Parts: sequence; structure tokens; C-alpha cells
Amino acid sequence: MSKIRNFLLLLYITVVIYACSTARSNVKNINDVEKLPDTSPQVETRLIDVDLPMPQLMTIYRDSLLLVMNNLNRNPHHVRVFDIVRKKAVNNILPASRRKGGTMAFMSFGISDSLVWVFDVGKNGFIVANIDTVLKSNAGVEYYSEYRITPQVFYYDAMLLNRNEALLSGNYDTDEKLVYINFLDSTRNKQLLSYQQDSNIGSARVNKMSYESFMLLKPDKKKLLLAGRYSDQLELFDLDNVKYMKIKGPVGFLPKLAPFENNAGVTEATPGRDTRYGFLKGHVTARYCYLLFSGYSFQSFHQFYGNRIWVYDWEGNPVKEINLKNDIVDFSVSSDDKILYTLNPQTKVISSSALKW
Repeated sequence: MSKIRNFLLLLYITVVIYACSTARSNVKNINDVEKLPDTSPQVETRLIDVDLPMPQLMTIYRDSLLLVMNNLNRNPHHVRVFDIVRKKAVNNILPASRRKGGTMAFMSFGISDSLVWVFDVGKNGFIVANIDTVLKSNAGVEYYSEYRITPQVFYYDAMLLNRNEALLSGNYDTDEKLVYINFLDSTRNKQLLSYQQDSNIGSARVNKMSYESFMLLKPDKKKLLLAGRYSDQLELFDLDNVKYMKIKGPVGFLPKLAPFENNAGVTEATPGRDTRYGFLKGHVTARYCYLLFSGYSFQSFHQFYGNRIWVYDWEGNPVKEINLKNDIVDFSVSSDDKILYTLNPQTKVISSSALKW
């Protein structure tokens, strides 16, 4: 939930996890900036009126259901489920509650295999349920499990892999840029990427916050993409072969956040007049990574919206730029890369369009 930090400012792993030093030996140089080929503006078809006060996040399940998260939630549930074929709401999931199994506030949510999950910043852990079970009815909190992160440390982004494993990124108080954790066996926890080994970041908290990024996992769980919030920088980590590279986007701008001292006397970073927003949301398929790009400045009313989606393959190569008719807040893509679903924050409508390759 982007509003939590800035609005909170704002795999199943079957591979052997190597030490960070092994990953560093495979670092590639940042690619030169490349211009993505444009596509003509998409022809959008109005699909569903979501009828939510502030729809904010969207994901797709089995190419038949769209799950939409409502920000500033006043409803009993956080997520409403829409049937694409029937073009209507069919259920609600993730009950809003402080009770065990309930969700308070979250900044990440997704579907991993048969599990729907959120990373709850209030509970510092994952709220998880079998999606097919909770879709059958408005299932209560008793159908949801909690997996707490201990000790309680803030991470900017989190991703559940299965009921036993997760990835966490963005710990500003340690060297942990990316870590793997196992809920059943903490001795298997491993740091995958280090801040100290990144020449742009190092140990400075300001730099760590400036290079905030969110994670996207390839469906086969072998590769991970980290997309920058305040730049158009991408990082691609091959979990299978332990290889890592950085990629500059077509604009090629670096983060420019303003330092400030918090109440505890710690220097942090916050968006300022020179800040430009980079990637807002992303969704992936087996073939491509789709990234919603802002490019707007901190002072713009459209800073959290975008009308361009940049597409890369899983080798880090630019594929195309999709130009949209309107600003959107989120989107989803069918698993065969043929249909794009967009969520318009102004009209609160989900539209669909055919992707041309």
C-alpha cells in the first residue's frame, strides 16, 4: 500500500542460495540507456465499474479473476474480487481486523501458487490464505494464517514464496538489501544482496531510502526484478545462477531525495522539489516484465499515476513502450501476454485492451 509509507514516506526456492560474495562476482555493468520502441495508443474497452472509494492495487488470478485492493478502506474486507467474463464483483477477501488472521494495513499483496497474501506493516508479517478456499464465501479471519517477521524490523518490500519461505528487501538499518527467510528454519536465512557492495548506495541510510525498489518475481521463481521508485533503474537477480545486473531505463535518471533529521536524530530521505518518481507498479509473465512509469515530479498532482508501461524481457532487454490513453494507478496482464487490464483512478473503471506484438 503505497500510501502507508509515503504513504509510509510511500521461491518456492528450490535453488541453492550462495553467499553474497558469489553473487557479486557475477555483477554486470549497467547497460547503456536504450530507447524502447513505441506502440500506438491502446484501444480500451470499458470492462468493470469497481465501485470502490479508492481502488489502488490490482492483480489477476488464473486469467479469470481480478483482485482489487481498496485504499483508505472502510469496508469489512480489503480486497474485492471481480469475474472478468461475467464483468461483476463475485466476492470479498482479506478481512479488515486486528484479530489474528485479520489485516490492518499493507503495502504489498499478491498471489503465490494457490496462496493469496499481504505483507501487513502493522503486524510486521504476512497474512495468508488458500485463495480457492476464501473465494468460495466471505470467509472470516479463521481461514487466514499469520507469519510474523522476527525480530521486528522494517523492510520496504516483502514477497511470500510459499507457506515456508519469503523474500524481504530494503532494510535501512542493516546491510540487507535483499534477504531470503525460512519461517520453519531460521538457520537457512540468507542475505542475497548487500548495500555495501553497491557503489551507489553503501551504508548511508539516505542512499538506501533513495534507492527504494519493489520486487517482481518470475512465475517459475528463478529470477527477481527490483524496480526503482525514484529512478528508472532496474536490477535483475538470477536466483538460479546467482547472477546480478543493473539496467538503466530509457530516461536514465538517478534519485534526488532531500535529507532530513527525524525525531531520533537519524538522517533520512524524503521526496523534495527535485524528486522525480520512477516506477509505480509492475506485473510479470513468463516472458516479460511490465512496469508502470510515472516520470512526474514530486510537486505534480499526477505523481502516483502513469500512462506509459515499459516492457522488458527476463534478460533485461527492452522490448517496447505501451502508451495509454489515460493515467492509471495499476494494471494486470494475462499470462499469454495478449490482454492488458488497466485501473483508472479517476473513473474507477477497469478497462481491457489487446496487446499487439
